[in-house]
Amino acid sequence: MIGVVVLSGPFAGMHGLDAQRSPSLLPLGDRPALQHIVESLVTQGITSIELIVDHGPERVEALLGNGDRWGCAFRYHLPAQSDRPYRSLKIIQDLSTEPWVLIHAEQYPCVEFSAPDPKKAVLYYGNFHNSSDSSSAAPAPESAWGGTALLPPMVITEEIANYTFDELRAYLEQLVATNEASVMSTTDWLDVSTPSRLLNSQNALLDKQLRGLLISGTERSSGIWVSRNATIHPSVTLIPPLYIGTNTRLSKGVKIGPYAVVGADCIVDTNTVIDNSLIFEGSYVGEALEVHKAIVAHNLLVNVRLDASVDISENFLLGRLDRPNRRTKIGTAFQSVFALVLLIVFLPVFLISTIYWLIRGVTFKTIEIVELPVDDKPGALSTCPLLCVGADAWSIPRSAGWSAFLRQFLPGLFAVAAGKMNLVGMPPRTIKETEALPEDWRAIYLRGKSGLITEAGTTSTDVSDEMQLYLADAYYSVQQSLSHDFMLALRYFGRLIVPMRKQGESSAAL
Repeated sequence: MIGVVVLSGPFAGMHGLDAQRSPSLLPLGDRPALQHIVESLVTQGITSIELIVDHGPERVEALLGNGDRWGCAFRYHLPAQSDRPYRSLKIIQDLSTEPWVLIHAEQYPCVEFSAPDPKKAVLYYGNFHNSSDSSSAAPAPESAWGGTALLPPMVITEEIANYTFDELRAYLEQLVATNEASVMSTTDWLDVSTPSRLLNSQNALLDKQLRGLLISGTERSSGIWVSRNATIHPSVTLIPPLYIGTNTRLSKGVKIGPYAVVGADCIVDTNTVIDNSLIFEGSYVGEALEVHKAIVAHNLLVNVRLDASVDISENFLLGRLDRPNRRTKIGTAFQSVFALVLLIVFLPVFLISTIYWLIRGVTFKTIEIVELPVDDKPGALSTCPLLCVGADAWSIPRSAGWSAFLRQFLPGLFAVAAGKMNLVGMPPRTIKETEALPEDWRAIYLRGKSGLITEAGTTSTDVSDEMQLYLADAYYSVQQSLSHDFMLALRYFGRLIVPMRKQGESSAAL
């Protein structure tokens, strides 16, 4: 048997969740819905799969590859017209000699594909709600074709190949009317065609109601799956069923569940409640929020109950968390060269300041700072040397200005030139200082990068307030980008021209 999977999109009503990828690539539990479909087909012995991909083909191929991972053979087809994807059927020669199953990947029946009459087509029907509201006022579900059909060997005619989805459905339903095809109804559907149906499928998966579909990770107790390297504060409340993804961190007082999925590489901040919701991988969910029957995709919040969405611009509420990235050789080389240029430009200032510090009896010191980013626990941290003026140059928080410039920035350029740290990032810290950070703060810090120019040093942060320093690091972790770093650098050098004293910083800081 051959599997033919059609992936389309984007669709109206998805609120942009499928803007960059087919809806079937949206997460369902611990993996994309499409991967669940492929693995279901493989367990039924279907190892030849043809994928007709109209939307985001590069993402589909990156996920599935050539099929070797499952011992299969995958072939990809790009339709010339989005609304008529079936022309590719004409070049799949084996469809004329072998039975095949046609699947529209947004809706997939969790059934065993077998035909009572091998000469008849089988259409798979389901009861689908037309509304995202499950209240009593919602219309009754309708029995309709879900886009999957088991078909006998057949020659693909020019007429069928040119059909739209609606025309194909009418054609197949006509076969049912003339007794040339049969109908099989099922209630077990993997359905990602709307945000509401995506959450319903997620709930069914967590309840183990979707036949043949599994969740990876350790089931710590009944209905609670926790993947590897997840960090969960002792005060976190977990209400099954739920799934916590790889490298995700749940902070103090968080409450997760029931029916919640938090994807990989997420941070859920203090005292936040999440239930009946899906959090996309790489998302930051801010402090003291209540997320109920919603989908969070980085800065996008989809309220499924109201069928509405909003882009959150405040990154301390919702944001994107990039996975820890080691600096590329090109990026490191560029920063090293730029640091050398700055050293040459400011060489007179450096020499004058050196004489000044010697007269005052202040000497240059080298401190060992944590090399970021790291994935391991603090016991395995590695360090690199950082030159500064006085042992307390970095231990006392300083705002942007001449003090920070002379004591931190100029001598620190040698570490940037050596490729050990960045121009912009989080404040450099020793192992002792890093281990002293609260758990949530330390988790954010270890995923970031250290730099001579910091968020706290260039904004109106009260440098004597530990909470504001924490929020500055958390904000930078979700906001960091080349453009944001450039803005902080401009602000830093601007403070040399127009100094601004911030509260909490004494005149004795120099």
